[in-house]
Formats: sequence, C-alpha cells, structure tokens
Amino acid sequence: MTGNYSAREYRDKLYDDLHVRLSDTVILMCAIFIASIGLNMNSTAVIIGAMLISPLMTPIVGLGFGLAIFDTRLIKQSLNVLLTQVVVSLLVSALYFWISPISYASSELIARTSPTIWDVLIAIAGGIAGVIGSRKKEANNIVPGVAIATALMPPICTAGYGLANGNVQFIYGALYLFLINCVFIMLTNIVGTRILMRKSPLRSFKELNIKMRIGLISLIVLLILPATYSAVTLTMDQARKEGIKQFVGKEFTNHTVISQVYKSSKNELVLTIVGNPLSEEQLETLRQKQASYGIQSVHLKVNQVNQIHNSTKLDSETTKEFYENINKYIDQKLSEKNSQKDLLKENEEDKD
Repeated sequence: MTGNYSAREYRDKLYDDLHVRLSDTVILMCAIFIASIGLNMNSTAVIIGAMLISPLMTPIVGLGFGLAIFDTRLIKQSLNVLLTQVVVSLLVSALYFWISPISYASSELIARTSPTIWDVLIAIAGGIAGVIGSRKKEANNIVPGVAIATALMPPICTAGYGLANGNVQFIYGALYLFLINCVFIMLTNIVGTRILMRKSPLRSFKELNIKMRIGLISLIVLLILPATYSAVTLTMDQARKEGIKQFVGKEFTNHTVISQVYKSSKNELVLTIVGNPLSEEQLETLRQKQASYGIQSVHLKVNQVNQIHNSTKLDSETTKEFYENINKYIDQKLSEKNSQKDLLKENEEDKD
C-alpha cells in the first residue's frame, strides 16, 4: 500500500518503534564500532556505511513529532531511547579508541570538532526532508539520505575519542555539533508536523492542562534559545574568519605572510610578515580598510621581520613567538618540498 501515514498512524508507528530493544542496541553498537574504525582510519566510505545502519534518527524524529502534537508519552519514550543510545554510543566508541593502537587524531575526527553555520543549514534542510520522507508508507531513500547528510554518528564517536584520550576540546566540540544536529532536526520536525496536521483528529494543545502546557512550552523554549544562540554565534564566527581570510589575501599581496594567528580571547589578529617595511601611516590605512571586510572590531597587530630583527625594545615573549613562527614556516616549506620530491620519485618509478 502506498501513500502517506495519517497523523494517528504515524504516532502509533513511533510508539511501536521507540523502545530500547536488544536487537536495536546491537545494531547501534555495530554502527558505532564501524564509524569509529572509519574515523580512526580516515575512511569516508566506512563512515557513510555506519550512518546508513544507525538508528539514531528515529528518537529525534519522535521527539519532534511528540512536541508538535504535545504527546507526553511519545516525548518520554523518545527521550528515553535517545539518552540510552547516546550513552551506549559514547561508551562503545570510547572503548574502541581506548584499545585502538592508532591514537592520533585523523582529519575526519578533527572535522567534527568545529561546527560551522553550514552544519546548521544542513540540519535544517535535512530535517525538512526527513519530515516528508518519514511520513511515506512505501520504502524510500530520503530518511537514510538525511542520516548521511546530517551525520549524527561521527560527532558521537569523536566525543568517544575525546573521552578515551582525555581531550576536553574534542568532547565539547563533537557534542556541540551533535546537539546542533539534534535540535535543528527536531525543530524542523515540530514546524513541519504542525503544518502537515492542521486538520488532524489528534487532541489539540487546548485540551492539555495548564501545568502541562507551561512545561511543554518551557521545554521548547529551552531547546530553541541555545540553538538560536548557536546559530548566531556560528554565523558571526564564520563571517569573521572569511573576512580575515579575504583581508590578508588582498591587502598583503606584496608581502609573505609567515604566520597568521587570531587570538579569540583578545579579539586580535597577529600577522608576521616579510617584505617592504610598512610605516605607521600604512598600518593605520590597513586598519581603516578592515571595515570593508566586516572585521573592524578585530585588533590588528603586524610583526615585521626586518623591524623585529633590528629592534632592541621587544620583550622576550614577542621575540620567542617570532622565532617560533619562523621555524614553523621553514619546517612547513621543507615538508612541502620533500613531499613534492617524493611525488616526483613515485611518478618516475611508475614510468619505469
């Protein structure tokens, strides 16, 4: 039979699906194990395979649907299943990374520790697609596609890596990304469900008592406010990063930028450059140009190699930082040169 589930049919389906079953727990553990291996070995294909069999999407969709129809039973079931799955996922992934002989952080792991505004947009778009796809009775590839696009599994596994290695930054960044995905998928489910069931026969919000209404509204507000704050913060951070990138790329074309460091605690951009000396007037002109890149509030500090070398008034910390940047720049260039040599050697061997 084809078509879409009615609101009542879909609610009953979620009632049946949202239970902590041994079979589902085993599937989740296998998915977590596969995703952890993929992250550990830097294999995107393996990570995608793990996301296809992950059952993490169901309780998030159930929570959004439950909040949309104000069904406390469904909300409790969804939260119970979701919290259980998160705890199991963290423990299994932490155990894997604890026993794994490969302890370094791969690029796939690092990528899950710094959420951007694009992750928010993906979660919103995925949530919209999920609302439509999950209501269809016939088999479709929408929900699995949403699971891959929003990537719920990798952040949990990355948090497990941080837990196993005592890395608080990895734990915080990964769980932050997981929270963003969960909240925005859930919010789009709430909005989408309310739109789709304007004439639903299910009980309305008005039939709930005052305490229940206050409790549910408070829960929704508590979920919306952090998500909104996250979206605004991420947007500002992304805009600042892009502004700094364009500013340095366009305004310092005649100089070699050895080091570029943004210190968030001081809201300061520190550049170490080589080239023609810049006077105070020229530096002031550069600072005035910052506004056109949207980074007028960022304090610009420029360390010039020739001035540092000739100056006798610099403190030891600045001098140490300068020489560290020089050494890093030299090491980076030597590494790039060696990589090019190795690549040329491999190509010559292939020809032979």
